[in-house]
Amino acid sequence: MNTDVYNYMFGSILAMTKQDVFFSILVSFIVIVLYLVFYRKIFSITFDEEFSKANGINVSFYTNLIAILTAVLIVVGMRIMGTMLISSIIIFPSLTSMRLFKSFKKVVISSGIVSVVAFIFGIYFSYVYNISAGAMIVITNLGLFIVFSLLANIFAMEK
Repeated sequence: MNTDVYNYMFGSILAMTKQDVFFSILVSFIVIVLYLVFYRKIFSITFDEEFSKANGINVSFYTNLIAILTAVLIVVGMRIMGTMLISSIIIFPSLTSMRLFKSFKKVVISSGIVSVVAFIFGIYFSYVYNISAGAMIVITNLGLFIVFSLLANIFAMEK
């Protein structure tokens, strides 16, 4: 019982089944496709909801779509990251990207790249140092945040 509770609280890549991996890939694909198809409307809604309503965009539909996709991603991510760390894996990449980039599109693209890099290196380091995968992914995200912050400060000094 303690092992299961520990795995759900802090995550374990070993707790994932083949179905979990398949479902994770499927959900990722669906999110990417929906994001690409509805990019302009999602951007409009996240930038100014009232302006989007005035332009005839069904704001409640797209807001619900974003909420549902976020909820599904959180549930899927809980198996790897754990309930304690899932919020950091959602927040860290965008905060990291916002240190260097100011446009919505660049932040979104950079966040995706930061997420993948943090995931790959986090999994690798968790294997090498025998640390929980979720915790190591968050630590890797923290390291990337520090690097991006230093780069932002360097670029700010040059201006």
